[in-house]
Amino acid sequence: MYKLYWSPGSAAMAPHALLNEIGAPVELIKIDDEKNEQKSAEYMRLNPHGRVPTLVYDGAKLMYESAAICLFLTERHPEIGLAPKPGDPDRGLFLQWMAYLTNTLQEALMHYWHGDYFIDGTDQQKQMSQKAERRCDQMFGLLDGVLAKSGPYLCGKSFYACDYYAAMLARWTRKMEKPAITHPEIRRLVRTCLARPAYAKMLSAQGIDQAA
Repeated sequence: MYKLYWSPGSAAMAPHALLNEIGAPVELIKIDDEKNEQKSAEYMRLNPHGRVPTLVYDGAKLMYESAAICLFLTERHPEIGLAPKPGDPDRGLFLQWMAYLTNTLQEALMHYWHGDYFIDGTDQQKQMSQKAERRCDQMFGLLDGVLAKSGPYLCGKSFYACDYYAAMLARWTRKMEKPAITHPEIRRLVRTCLARPAYAKMLSAQGIDQAA
């Protein structure tokens, strides 16, 4: 049994899809970010950063950080085949893309959505958001080129958790002037994820749509 604390369209999307792939019993606990429930004293005892997702496993063990949860689940459940094993030729690229997506692209997306986390002043936050939007487009353009050259997936011929993660981040660009899916290979990757039952089930459970 797992417990996943989540909010719709958040960084819980990819772990939620992986839990669907695993098929183990899961208790989904919604955190209403519009009511700021992620900052409640009760939730902060689970995750002192006041963010989702948080995963509970083996009764009472806790972990947070979306990419870490994804890596943990794929290693704990190798039968789903969504991470190359140590020694596999794809292993290096898989770790590279998981790190790039969470450390570089996701960080730029946070600058776009939450400039107030980083700098004071409405004008400065607007400038940060505009700059971050341009950076995100450049990064998705880079990923689009990788997919075009050596795809159909980020690591080549095999679909892994990093592809789910990229699709999740692509949705976060939906309000940008040039959403990620304007890049043709990114659009194709997102459509591949949408066609997978585990990802479609996650979107349905979270009550969100994803264009492609």
